[in-house]
Amino acid sequence: MTQLALALLAASMLAGCGALALMRGDPRPVKPDWQTVTLVAANDANGNSALAVDVVLVRDKAVLDTLAAMPASRYFAAKGDLQRTFPEALTVLAVEITPGQALQLDAKRFGEQRVWAALVFANYANPGEHRERLLLGSSAYVLQLNAQGFAASDIKTGAAR
Repeated sequence: MTQLALALLAASMLAGCGALALMRGDPRPVKPDWQTVTLVAANDANGNSALAVDVVLVRDKAVLDTLAAMPASRYFAAKGDLQRTFPEALTVLAVEITPGQALQLDAKRFGEQRVWAALVFANYANPGEHRERLLLGSSAYVLQLNAQGFAASDIKTGAAR
């Protein structure tokens, strides 16, 4: 009887920890709110060469920490190994865009996945980080791909267009 009481006490304490975590608002993976992600390549993007761009949805915090510190050149060199080693930790939406082109990725491409974060890597020929983090709560993004780098701009709901 004493063991049962101890087991119930331990279970209630553990359940209480979970309830407290929810009340504290500890972060949880969420679905991206984006309706679209639009890529717009300038006429001289990447020195007038095609450019690989990956939108990476990350479902594992440890993998996120690694990717968030990784420049695009290292990411693209390790991409295959990362996908084989951590198949459940990330989803890669890969596109290739040419100078002067515009592409739109709609919400169906992102699915119903709950993720910790989304990162964009652009495989520019010149050195640099070429990595941006996309906020999951934004309604849409425009990625402007320029000659030497890119910028991500979120579109706020209700913003003038």
